[in-house]
Amino acid sequence: MLEDWILKRIEVEKSKDNLSGADLSDAKLIKAKLSSADLSDADLSDTYLIQANLVDADLSNADLSRAVLTQADLKSANLSGANLTDAYLIEADLQGANLEDAELLEAHLDGANLSEVKNLTCEQIDDAYIDKNTNFPDYLEVSWEQDNTFTCKFNS
Repeated sequence: MLEDWILKRIEVEKSKDNLSGADLSDAKLIKAKLSSADLSDADLSDTYLIQANLVDADLSNADLSRAVLTQADLKSANLSGANLTDAYLIEADLQGANLEDAELLEAHLDGANLSEVKNLTCEQIDDAYIDKNTNFPDYLEVSWEQDNTFTCKFNS
């Protein structure tokens, strides 16, 4: 018999077009195939989305606080207004994602690919955890002063 979490992942994958406002908090959606999913306004707090495919997903205004998105594929995802407080986006691919008004307080972006991300600000970067392996969009310049001290400025 399949584990309950695997059955839940399959159920969520089948409903991916209609998950706006869904309560998926604490779910284990490891390696879920959720490309182009409508997860707007969804509660994904404390959810495990490790290596999930969220390419082109609508996560606008979603609660992803404390979610584990390690190595998740979030290319071109809409994360505008999303709450990513204390989320783990370690080695996640966010190329082309929209981060307008996303809350990144204490978000873990170590090794994340943020190249081509839209609407990312230095204030958001200052609130997050980053490392020298984090890739930034060309419009932001991050300079390392010491191992854990950096400055961020907007390139006009």
